[in-house]
Amino acid sequence: MARGQNSEASWDGQARALRADRDRYAALAFCASDMLLELTPNLTVAFAAGATMALTGSAPEDLQGLSFIDLVAPRDRPLVREIMKHAAAGHRLESVIIHLDGPDGDTPPLTLLGCHLPDMGGHYYLALRVGPGGLLFGMEEEPAARRENSLTGALSFAETTGECLLAGREAGKEYALTLLRLENLLELRARLDDRAKHELMSTVSRCFRAEAVDDHMAGQFADESYGLVHARGKNVDGLCAHLQEFTRKLDPENAGVTVRSATLEMDVADMSESDSVKALAYTINRFCTEDAEGFAVDNLSAALTAMMGDTVDRMTEFKTVVTKSNFELAFQPVVDLATRSPHHYEVLARFSAFGDRITPYGAITFAEQTGMVCDFDLAMCAKVIDWLTETRRNGRDYMVAVNISGSSIGSPAFVRALQRLLAKHEELRDKILFEITESAKIVDLEAVNRSVQSLRQAGHKVCLDDFGAGAAAFQYLRALDVDVVKIDGAYVRDALSTGKGRAFLKAMAGLCNDLGIATVAEMVEEEECIGFLRECGVDFGQGYLFGRPSADITTFDETGGENDPNEEFPPTAKKASGRR
Repeated sequence: MARGQNSEASWDGQARALRADRDRYAALAFCASDMLLELTPNLTVAFAAGATMALTGSAPEDLQGLSFIDLVAPRDRPLVREIMKHAAAGHRLESVIIHLDGPDGDTPPLTLLGCHLPDMGGHYYLALRVGPGGLLFGMEEEPAARRENSLTGALSFAETTGECLLAGREAGKEYALTLLRLENLLELRARLDDRAKHELMSTVSRCFRAEAVDDHMAGQFADESYGLVHARGKNVDGLCAHLQEFTRKLDPENAGVTVRSATLEMDVADMSESDSVKALAYTINRFCTEDAEGFAVDNLSAALTAMMGDTVDRMTEFKTVVTKSNFELAFQPVVDLATRSPHHYEVLARFSAFGDRITPYGAITFAEQTGMVCDFDLAMCAKVIDWLTETRRNGRDYMVAVNISGSSIGSPAFVRALQRLLAKHEELRDKILFEITESAKIVDLEAVNRSVQSLRQAGHKVCLDDFGAGAAAFQYLRALDVDVVKIDGAYVRDALSTGKGRAFLKAMAGLCNDLGIATVAEMVEEEECIGFLRECGVDFGQGYLFGRPSADITTFDETGGENDPNEEFPPTAKKASGRR
């Protein structure tokens, strides 16, 4: 018995020593981190410590057993999946910038570091700290290439750069962003052998990192376009001259590259931090995609600064329009092809405040590109709810479809805000259908489907817009359980003119019918379309044949006007069994 007691005491002592060592190592890790995670081989959380409540909304013990991928913001999940694969292959995770899906939306940028230890049961050990102090980039396919050239494979360069500039400003450090174009870089690479290519890209990487505010605030965001964050007032002419001279000597044709630079100093004191980042990201992307041949070399900085100023002005104007709900509603009927009566109405936005300067499509596209579409979509939903409430008060009853961007439905913060808004109007649940537009913006289909199902379970029908447009359309249909599919007008036009197009349209309608999903054909503009679409199995139609968008919904009263409050929607859903 005494021997057993001694044995137990020995084990207890060892256990306490191990716990003390673990706590000591955790304390040391917290010197450089805000949150620590241990993951199992299948990426579920085995241990968590640190600021989990602030970053995830959950206590450390509540995270155990959850998928780490689900804790990551949807926009960063593809990146995290790839870098975890990279870690499993034996490579360290060195300062990758990610965001978590926090309690109030995406967290501020977090620097992720970690490793995979096969000897520890194949577990992953991760540390996260608040702040964009690490690489802007994901992992290279070839480890050797990544070590020599950490600039390639840039992810979210513009956004992360904006966050860095603003973080520096808050810390009292004045930073600036310089964009550089290495013109003819692709042609130069094509003339070099593998050794010379490696030397070229390694030297470019080292030069940019050496000039940046720290080793990692430099990145490549297009084939010949680079950027770096540096101290305000720093002259990059020497860097440009060095690269031109180096590439000329490396080039067998003695031509090299021409380096053009443009420097932007942030001056957006009247904008919020979030809007400043969005403005910078939009400006950089616009600058890099628009043709700059008309700009003289000494004019590039002025052009970039002018673009930034224009972006800030346009964002401020759009935000004012959204905040004041200073836009109008227009309605277009979606008609039951069997009865020729309106079944419901798509609600469209019109912007008289912009005059002729920008079309409705241009305004929504700008909102998408500047990250303001979530605010607009929520404002649109609120305005439609107010309109429906007033209309019902006047004795008229309509069903309407409201557009929601793929970016919005992919945002947990937006979905939560939308659900809070809808919860105040239970009586309108079956009167509001949501159309998911810009589905190409969806990053995490699984997460979006959960949001879609929450809307359906609350009593709303959900439609997938522009089906057939883009290579991934059937992937979306497979991943998203919806009630209605709106077939892209291009397929309707093609079906009217070619046998192959007709076969595709019938196949799409037949698939949706088998799944219990109603179908709407866009761009119905001619009378002969109706019989043709019905033969193909399409349920509803929308287009100029039934009416152009109108601010006065009573315009369509002659063709049926109000919806039948007893009509079931969608009718196709009764044909299928087992559909969720």
